[in-house]
Amino acid sequence: AVSADVFALFLQAVILGIAVVSVLLSPSYLRANGGERGEFYALLLMSVVGMLGLVSSLELVSLFVALEIMSIALYAMAGMIRGRPESQESALKYFVTGAFSSAFLLYGIALLYGVSGSTSLARVELAIGSLSSETAGLAVLGAGMLLVGFGFKIASVPFHMWAPDVYEGAPTTATALMSAGVKAAAFGALLRVFGSALPDLAGDWKPLVAALAAVTMVGGNLGALAQGNLKRMLAYSSVAHAGYVLVALVAAPRFAGEAILFYLVAYGAVNLGAFGTIAALSRDGREPLSLNDVAGLAERRPALAAALTVFLVSLTGIPITAGFVGKFYLFNAAVSSGWVWLALVGVVMSVVSAYYYLRVVVAMYMRDPVGEDPWAPVSPASRLALGISVALTLFLGVYPAPLLDLARAAARSLL
Repeated sequence: AVSADVFALFLQAVILGIAVVSVLLSPSYLRANGGERGEFYALLLMSVVGMLGLVSSLELVSLFVALEIMSIALYAMAGMIRGRPESQESALKYFVTGAFSSAFLLYGIALLYGVSGSTSLARVELAIGSLSSETAGLAVLGAGMLLVGFGFKIASVPFHMWAPDVYEGAPTTATALMSAGVKAAAFGALLRVFGSALPDLAGDWKPLVAALAAVTMVGGNLGALAQGNLKRMLAYSSVAHAGYVLVALVAAPRFAGEAILFYLVAYGAVNLGAFGTIAALSRDGREPLSLNDVAGLAERRPALAAALTVFLVSLTGIPITAGFVGKFYLFNAAVSSGWVWLALVGVVMSVVSAYYYLRVVVAMYMRDPVGEDPWAPVSPASRLALGISVALTLFLGVYPAPLLDLARAAARSLL
């Protein structure tokens, strides 16, 4: 039911790294926001167990169980700060939409079981290869249901409606785990299911994924343009980045796997850093969530402003950062497989994203600070976490070869 192949081990190492950084960021943030409870860490570890199971599952039922272990712990983490109405709202919305998406996923599993007689990914692949034209339609419908279920988890348009509210209301360190860890786990499972169990249906699901990628990139970036709240902006940014990863999913397997795995590492480091910067400054239940809050931050906290600039520049996809290298390989995978128009949409949307990312940099460096400094000193653990994220973002932007080699080996073990 589970595998310890190189693909699973690669993603498990990524997920554990994300968990370590999330734990480092959490103590000072939870103290500052009245959420310092031991169960936060128990839930975090439980969600990580689900993520580890998700990327190693070779069977659809074990995959579903792992997904639920991950999700239910995250629902509770979102509502951990009980005195904040937004936190309770985010937990409820996440729970309701998550349950809805699980129903789609389970229905897709049922359809694939109906046409193949098995929930093993290997046996599903064998059965689909010999289906008659009458039953192939049910297999395609099952694949579509799975895509909807995963679409909710990765927050692709039009299944993204929960992300801005949940990211805004949840504790920021829980949001960091959701944005980085859940995406790594969900895309890992998506690659395994569609790459190893449903390749014979690629002619049916690839056009659907391509359309999903295009509307997700456009919807995420246009949604982010309208946001004044930094966490909501990063939530829509997360939606857009799900679209970038979906671009590579339609490529030939030999290109798609390594591009996606590399990007998940780069994106995880950058998003943990961006949300971690917000969390590190929290004090007395207040966080820097508007442009006014970060105005003049370079004057008051030069190191922190420089770190946030690195993360935002990487999310934009500017050279010498991990984000640039990651996007290059994603779009190159699409172009190499003939999906040139999809790569062009990604490039145009990356240019659009420069506006909302770089306006935060402008506020930090070109506007004067307002009033007294209301933000907390950064704790040693948070400094370590942000230092790791900055170092990884710059290292992968300058010298990506070692990670690319590992990603290539992991992708080959799967495909």
